[in-house]
Amino acid sequence: MKTKTILTLILNIPIVLFLSNQTLAQIPNSQQSESLYSANSSNILPTTKAYTLGSGDIINVSVYGLSDQGGEVKVLNDGTISLPLIGTFSIVNKTVQQVHQLLTTEYAKYIKRPVITVTLSAQRPLRLAIAGEVNTPGKYTLNPDLGERKNPKVTDLLEKAGGLTVSANVREIQLRRQETEGEKIYTLDFWQLLQKGDLKQDVDLQDGDVIVIPKQEKINPRESRQLADANFGIKYSQPPNVTIVGEVNRPGAYTIPIDNAPPRLTIALQQSGGIRDMANIQDITVNRITRDGQELNIKVNLLAMLETGDIGKDIVLQDGDTIIVPKAEELSATEAQTIASANFSPKEITVNVVGSVKNPGVLKITPNTSLNTAILASGGFDERRANDRVVQLVRINSNGTATKRDVSVNLSAGVNEESNPILKNNDVIMVGRNGMTEFSDTMGTILAPLGRTFPFLNIFSIFQ
Repeated sequence: MKTKTILTLILNIPIVLFLSNQTLAQIPNSQQSESLYSANSSNILPTTKAYTLGSGDIINVSVYGLSDQGGEVKVLNDGTISLPLIGTFSIVNKTVQQVHQLLTTEYAKYIKRPVITVTLSAQRPLRLAIAGEVNTPGKYTLNPDLGERKNPKVTDLLEKAGGLTVSANVREIQLRRQETEGEKIYTLDFWQLLQKGDLKQDVDLQDGDVIVIPKQEKINPRESRQLADANFGIKYSQPPNVTIVGEVNRPGAYTIPIDNAPPRLTIALQQSGGIRDMANIQDITVNRITRDGQELNIKVNLLAMLETGDIGKDIVLQDGDTIIVPKAEELSATEAQTIASANFSPKEITVNVVGSVKNPGVLKITPNTSLNTAILASGGFDERRANDRVVQLVRINSNGTATKRDVSVNLSAGVNEESNPILKNNDVIMVGRNGMTEFSDTMGTILAPLGRTFPFLNIFSIFQ
């Protein structure tokens, strides 16, 4: 029985090892990397530890009964201090309490029951680094607040680095810290700080700390707007420069103002003269280069914003963004009317009303204007001459072609595609003549030569 059990165990061992290797091989490289990374990282926040001394710190040493000993002593570059009676000692990485114990022991060699006082007079500046999605990554030196005896916090370093970029992932901020057992990585969730006021996330920094702000793989416009309002959040040192291409009236490069609000997509579209009639605002793409050189392709549906009032879909822009507005295959009348009323549509469009109206010519009208309104703006129909039942609407397409259709006019009708459609830029409304006017004009054309030949005769007497 024992032999059979041992044999079974031996036979099972390779199977277990084989399955483990096979399982590992099936895990994608990205997931393996995440597993390895999580082994070195921690969701536990760092604990506040006693301050340890280093080069540049100044301590005050007082020896009771010996006024010539101690005083203010600066920790030298090699981490040592020197005192007249006891000599030179290394105090680097020691706490003030540990230095007190050290000096008490050394002075006890010369003094019975020495009374030693050690305090920190001046703290060295902290040498820190920040990388990733901030406006000015790099090395920084921050001074502690000696008055309140506290170190700078992560938000202080973010402010020093010019704030976050729009691509910052504040849920997974990394704090890399050298500890006794080596580097340890902590994960800070500043979304908890923003939403719930969790001040524990804004930890005290220590000398040598490195902060890494990762990028978001998928931009959340609503979160970006909230971060733009936070004092530690998205900041702009200067207005961002963006490029706009596609179905806008003036494609090109633009500088988006940041005076009163974060630079948003709709503001950029306004800068470019507004969208064209056939712009597909349901499928706008914003191409963005992150700090690691990768490109994010952000899809934006502004029509959903217009229909639901969700301004969170109006994304905040970043310097270097490229905005692509594609062309729609077709738009329903309802969609066209909704888009025309948007603030990122052109402020005015041009139409031409010709023919039998009282004031024919070019009109500057707002984008959401209907055919009836344009006719009335031209003075209305000429009662004696106009065909007030049917007009022709000529539309210039974006590909350079033109379409013409008859519209049965009803001036009392509301907006509708059949009798009172919404006009587009460069439309031409042709108001024809009524039957009597056409006959009269035709007869005038025929009889005009006779009138010139017999100027003194009554022209109608010829037909008597």
